[in-house]
Amino acid sequence: MKARYVREQKTICGKEYMEVDLLNVTASEHRASVRAKKQFASSLAMKRCNDRNALRKLRWKVSENFTERKKKTWLVHLTYSDDFLPEHDEDAQKALTNYIERLNRRQRQKYKEAMAKDHHNPGGVLRKVKYIAVTEFQHADEEKGLKEVRYHHHMILECDLSIDEIKDLWVTRCGKGWVEPLGLVKADRAEFDKGGLDAYCEYITKYEGKRTHKWRQSKGLRMPTQPRPNDTRYTPRKLAEAATLYIDDKKFWEDRYGVLKLGHGEVRQYAFVGAEPRFNEATAEWHVIARFWADPRRQETKKAVHRWE
Repeated sequence: MKARYVREQKTICGKEYMEVDLLNVTASEHRASVRAKKQFASSLAMKRCNDRNALRKLRWKVSENFTERKKKTWLVHLTYSDDFLPEHDEDAQKALTNYIERLNRRQRQKYKEAMAKDHHNPGGVLRKVKYIAVTEFQHADEEKGLKEVRYHHHMILECDLSIDEIKDLWVTRCGKGWVEPLGLVKADRAEFDKGGLDAYCEYITKYEGKRTHKWRQSKGLRMPTQPRPNDTRYTPRKLAEAATLYIDDKKFWEDRYGVLKLGHGEVRQYAFVGAEPRFNEATAEWHVIARFWADPRRQETKKAVHRWE
């Protein structure tokens, strides 16, 4: 019996992004049931790449749930002025919750207005905002040499609101009919690069493990699709060749993963973005992560079928 197998695991994120992991697995992992393999597949690559767990999870989720085509995604930074700086994490989370509720109230109003114009087709207006948010902070600790990092929030936000509405809702009530800005707000239209927001994802996770991060997201976000893994396509020798001889070979990777056949006759064309090899000296094993982008402008569109009476 073979002592080692090489697992090929695809992670399909939405319609534009895909990653392929190639890594060694044991004989017992290879013999696992279909259900166990699916559960194992979702965590295996993460365990082999611990120092980039947060970044990969975030990149997958963003690529699955947010897209440039809708032109509704914003990158939002929320800060606090001295007067409203939270003293505890609970206060910061409450301020963020209140802000999200205000966004949703304004978004529901937009939806109602769209429904009033056309009950059957509200023009793609969202019922609620869609978001991924992180609260970041660090308490000062002289013994550990840690400086204070003020509470602030980063958001990836999809909504039908204007930039003025996004900024104007970061407020707190100071009395009957009186509101004050909690701090400064920076909001920029998201600029996607090959189906993702890698630069922004890396930016908001760069202090993971050093500063305190509190993550939250809107309900209903989809998880990426991971088909059943293939443990027989590669051998350890072929994996080593892919990690060394062919790591930057566009043709090598696109010959293998450039075309993905989906259900109902749909075919998706992927372009090679890049591949990252990692070598574990303790086990003498390679792990390769290959990345692909399905440019929506180059996808085949289904032709309309006309039925003649």
